[in-house]
Amino acid sequence: MRILKKVSSFLSRNMDRLFPKETIKNTAESIGITNLKDNVAATLALDVEYRIHEIIQEANKFMRHSKRTKLTGEDINNALHVRNVDPLYGFTLNDNSKFQRVTTNQHDLFYVDDDEYEFENLIDSTMPKLPTEVTFTAHWLAVEGVQPAIPHNPPPLLSEGIVTETRKKVPTNTIVQVPNGVVTGTPEIEVKPLVQHILSKELQLFYEKVINTMQSEDDSRLRVSVLNSLEHDTGLAQLLPYFIRFICEKIGQNIKKNSIIVNSMLNMTDSLINNNSLFPEPYLHQLMPAILTCVVRKKIGVDFDKHWETRELAAHILAKICDRFGASYNTLQPRITRTLLSAFTDPSKSLSTHYGCIVAMGALGREVIRSILVPNLKTYSEILSLHKNSPEALRCYNAIVDILPKLKETIDPSVNNQMRDEDLRQKLVDKIGEYFAKGVMSQIGDEQVIMAIINC
Repeated sequence: MRILKKVSSFLSRNMDRLFPKETIKNTAESIGITNLKDNVAATLALDVEYRIHEIIQEANKFMRHSKRTKLTGEDINNALHVRNVDPLYGFTLNDNSKFQRVTTNQHDLFYVDDDEYEFENLIDSTMPKLPTEVTFTAHWLAVEGVQPAIPHNPPPLLSEGIVTETRKKVPTNTIVQVPNGVVTGTPEIEVKPLVQHILSKELQLFYEKVINTMQSEDDSRLRVSVLNSLEHDTGLAQLLPYFIRFICEKIGQNIKKNSIIVNSMLNMTDSLINNNSLFPEPYLHQLMPAILTCVVRKKIGVDFDKHWETRELAAHILAKICDRFGASYNTLQPRITRTLLSAFTDPSKSLSTHYGCIVAMGALGREVIRSILVPNLKTYSEILSLHKNSPEALRCYNAIVDILPKLKETIDPSVNNQMRDEDLRQKLVDKIGEYFAKGVMSQIGDEQVIMAIINC
């Protein structure tokens, strides 16, 4: 008890050494705390002094580790940061202020001496430069959607494609479109647009050779070599977007007039899909419309006998894309199936479109045949029966009959059929209609296939 009294008396004597209790009271009143007791203010003053000592000790550590002998404001801020306290702003200059000490009324005050300047020296010194006046000017941000290549505008992005360096003479008072924007022409000025060489010369030469070969209707041996290179070459990743764009453009340009070029583009697509070193997923949204067009379009090319092969090849590629990338894109095959079903059940569509849908659904596998094709055969038989004598209807009919045996694998061969032939035929008619039931019974005649169709 005696020791506590001594400590208490010592603290009471030394409590106002740096921070008097009046300072604590004034601070408390500034934040809305009034009537603060003297003993509480004295205790808080002691705690403030302790915290200040703590910060100074931490700041000294930063000073010593920085190999300095002067304490700076940055050291204090670092110490505050270590203690998770907001830094002090305005005291981070490297030049340390020199404080002078003066004692008034038994209190020590510290102040910074102001620098003294001779008035004559200020008069004789040179005046600083005047700031630039605020001005504004107008310029074209874009002209008909094209950004002019002027210094006021940021450099536009290069459009995707193989860019080659070009020079051209610009006539007077004309606006010329170049890959980097629009330039207003002046007499005898040479426009040289900014060019970014994306591809090496070797890849550019290879690209030119491929597109020239695939557009040519001759030299089938060279075309086979090109397709083999596209399928097995491991260094074509940079050229893939250009090949995809070339394929889509050529299919769109030749779908009405030249089925040979369309077949070449489909063979090129097949080779690129088969190349395991390429990553075509980001470009499927560009490629799928072109391939679907080759499947369901009413007319392909001018030669009526060659478009069947084009539809079969496009259906094969469509199934291969769904098989390879269906796991990554869960909605890919359902969207394609809905498109095929919509065209297949539409009586206003041509039989050539129906044929493309049939071979595409057959290529997509047994599940599509079981869940999409077979349940709609009875309705489709009514559509097909209106064109019994046409060769297109016969092709559609034979395509369906050739596809149905794929369902045999869905039936357990160890299970024996207990139904009579007449009952089996009647159930088949109820399922797919009289028109197709007759062909299945006569051309296929396999009980397991018939049972698989009935169970769909």
